[in-house]
Amino acid sequence: MVSSLPSSTEEGVDWERTPSSPPSPGTVPHGPPSYRRTLGNRPFFLLWVSQLVSQSGDYIFEVALLWLVLELTGSAFAVGIVVTGTILPGVLFGPFLGVYVDRWDRRRTLVVTNVTQGLVVAALSAIVLAGVANLEGLFVIVVMLGSGATIVRVATNAYVPSVVPTSDLPPANSLLSVSGSLNQIVGLSLGGVFVALLGVTVPIEYDALTFFVAAVLLLAIPRPARGLDPSREPGPQSFRAELSEGFSFIRQNRFMVEIIAIGVIVNFFGNGLFALFAPYAAFVLHGGADVYGFLGAAAAAGGLVAAGLLGRFDMHRTSGRFVFTGGVAIGLVVLLVGLTRSFPTALVLMAGLGVTLAVTNIPISVVMQAKIPGRLLGRVGAAFSALVLATSPVGPIFAGWLAQRWSVGAVFVVSGAIIALVIGTGAVTMRALRSVTY
Repeated sequence: MVSSLPSSTEEGVDWERTPSSPPSPGTVPHGPPSYRRTLGNRPFFLLWVSQLVSQSGDYIFEVALLWLVLELTGSAFAVGIVVTGTILPGVLFGPFLGVYVDRWDRRRTLVVTNVTQGLVVAALSAIVLAGVANLEGLFVIVVMLGSGATIVRVATNAYVPSVVPTSDLPPANSLLSVSGSLNQIVGLSLGGVFVALLGVTVPIEYDALTFFVAAVLLLAIPRPARGLDPSREPGPQSFRAELSEGFSFIRQNRFMVEIIAIGVIVNFFGNGLFALFAPYAAFVLHGGADVYGFLGAAAAAGGLVAAGLLGRFDMHRTSGRFVFTGGVAIGLVVLLVGLTRSFPTALVLMAGLGVTLAVTNIPISVVMQAKIPGRLLGRVGAAFSALVLATSPVGPIFAGWLAQRWSVGAVFVVSGAIIALVIGTGAVTMRALRSVTY
């Protein structure tokens, strides 16, 4: 049991009440976690719908972007480079951006970031239409979008506990996962078809539009009572002190250190595999963009089912066990994906991968939000993500290089075996994570 972590219940923040407002953040309403209560929480509901809209374009854009890279280069290595560009900002800039997320109004930060991302994607559409797209330019654009995605992820994770009581963090995080899974099912399925029929430009333009709509929805979120915003610091501090505070909090809490220890290895291989799914569809299953889209949709369907079930669980004593069980299963499923050459079998395995990813990731989000004080959520969350993803930018490049020398399937088999071994070892040796409570 980890007892040194302050809980978000210690923040004592009181928000301006309306008939649809949730209980004060940090309070625990009677009864089990409730989807109905969480969806009746207007600030969270608007945040969730904004994500639903924005992500509906993201997954269609993903298909268009990676297929554009394959069309321009025909190289799995080039796809790895572009995927690296999406990860790099979280590692290099994340801890610094996290400090500002804690300083800035989180709602306003989400609005401005969505608008900026929309403008960047619109600019990409113009570049593609002009016929001047190249690998270097795409890399710069995905780095910009990756920076925006880092801010949105950190700000969202920091904002949720300020409007959702601790007992409803499981359904809140499950709903956020559900929105991603729904969009992945629809976006990757339709995205593959749209790219095959219409090319890459229309999906890119649709993604730009969704960012602007999401910003409008975020503007409708009620602001907290004046002077009671939990994102505000209790007093002025230097940037360096605030940055150090995030890393110090992680260092003092062993369960976070243990997640990072396995995360740097698992994410190295995991993000490498993500870069190979499009080449896997093309070179192993001998399909097109539609096959790639259906594989992603199958993973999302599995994640959707798992997220819906996980939101009903009280995870305050079992989070660590969920993480280890799901993590080992991820490795085994990935290994099997590498061994199959059958599209129907690959679809079933991808659905299983979606289940195992949800079982692993949702409990981590819940326990982090419950354990980290509200005023530190931005910098601690960003620093934690940067450390967990420290090796990830190299993973896609390494996986692409290895796939060129070996085969795409062989990289899946080796990566899956290593992931299962690392997390299985952690389940035996990492007592703090295994027994973490909130």
